[in-house]
Amino acid sequence: MLKNLVIHPLLFSLTPILLVFQYSIHEVPLVSTFWPLIFSFLIALGLWVILRFFVGGKKSGLIVSLLVMLFVIYGYLHTFMMNTDSEFSFIGRNMIMGTIFLVLLVVCVFYIVKTKRVLDNANTMTNTLALAMIGIIIITIFSYYNENPVDYSASYLSDIPPPANNVPIKPDIYLLIFDEYAGNIQLKNDFKYDNIDFLKKLESRGFYVPEVSYTNYPNTGMTIPSLLNMDYLDFLTEAMGKDSKDMRLAQELTHNNIVMKFLKSHDYKIISFYGGFDAIGNTNLVSEKLCGSGILNPSLRELFVLTYLPITYFNAVSETEMKHGQLECMFTTVPEIQGSENAPVFTLAHFVLPHGPFIYDLEGNLIKTEKSDKDKQAYFEQLIYTNKKILVLVDKILENATKESVIILFSDHGYRAEIDWENPSSENYVAGFNNLAAYYMPNQLDNPAETFSTVNTFRIIFNSYLGTEFEMLEDRQIWYTPDRPFDFIDVTDRLPT
Repeated sequence: MLKNLVIHPLLFSLTPILLVFQYSIHEVPLVSTFWPLIFSFLIALGLWVILRFFVGGKKSGLIVSLLVMLFVIYGYLHTFMMNTDSEFSFIGRNMIMGTIFLVLLVVCVFYIVKTKRVLDNANTMTNTLALAMIGIIIITIFSYYNENPVDYSASYLSDIPPPANNVPIKPDIYLLIFDEYAGNIQLKNDFKYDNIDFLKKLESRGFYVPEVSYTNYPNTGMTIPSLLNMDYLDFLTEAMGKDSKDMRLAQELTHNNIVMKFLKSHDYKIISFYGGFDAIGNTNLVSEKLCGSGILNPSLRELFVLTYLPITYFNAVSETEMKHGQLECMFTTVPEIQGSENAPVFTLAHFVLPHGPFIYDLEGNLIKTEKSDKDKQAYFEQLIYTNKKILVLVDKILENATKESVIILFSDHGYRAEIDWENPSSENYVAGFNNLAAYYMPNQLDNPAETFSTVNTFRIIFNSYLGTEFEMLEDRQIWYTPDRPFDFIDVTDRLPT
């Protein structure tokens, strides 16, 4: 039966998406695989249908399977070389790898097309291999879910304070997150650069800029849910275990957060943006998600591009254009969002800047060639350009404002490419926690506290504008490694003040 069926190209088309999902199962939702799998399947099916008119069903199937697997291998090798200290240049990698893969492809395709042999055995073996691969991956995925259940019904996902009555002012609130923007202490230490000119320009626009600012966690995965739930996440250690890497509960806390629930209870319209990552907020909380297709998880999208655009140049161009398009959409759209007296807005825009991929130079010109995530100069140039874009963005928001507004400029962590996670030094702690923080809250921050902890951000906003009486939490810095995200270590006393 398997010798007559040609199912292997369709099955192989699913393997790159399922493999990356299996690798990232602890942080990528299963539902995110739906559209990538559909697109991958349709590409393979279309190519097979076209080729079968020229060389027959079995030969065309073998050619498509060969193409998919060579593309996948090429993409993985390229990614590996980009993330290692390879001595080969951009052109060198393409010449060597491209030549080897092209020769291999031409030889194999030529043999498949010209051979007079009946390919029943080859077709059967390839079908069997594809079925075995898919079967193993699916069993592994469902075994993981069976062995690692997550309780989404716990009280910390539902408790919100009751809305206050007769709130006189409901300001529009803009939370603008600039990913991996290093704080000034780190910029001085690691880049020999003083960012004071940019910070003074923010102050001249009415922002309060703390002299020293640290996030409470050194990674996006914990900083954002802590910020949006106005609390520390100590309970996750018990809920998940110190050895777990499963981020599904932390992601649920991000998307089903207390801040959005509370604002919605006060009739806020909530708008979120795709800025390179998924737009934050569940659909029952968020009215609109802007500037993104919304159907491809970033990790899966990246692999999709690497698989079906295996030539490195086109990879770089595709990723550059995709990120550039999203960011420019955000910078243009965010200032246009304004609420009314009876329907204020909460706008959450998470910009993947100056975080890689590095696509801008100092002047904002697009870089078409790839830059390693560890390219310190590329990061610095993108940060300087980010400064320019932030000032323009802030000016437009303030110019367009028709009512009182609150603007929070914030980064979720510092520049971390050089951190030794297992044996961190004091400089590593600074790199993980030192961030950008600036607060525009007219007439509400006349006597600000010396330390303005991230976890207290919305406690202060809600107390100031929405009639709450939240206590201020102690400022703490909680360290953990990417491999053990729930093994929390309090390192507050190891950071300079």
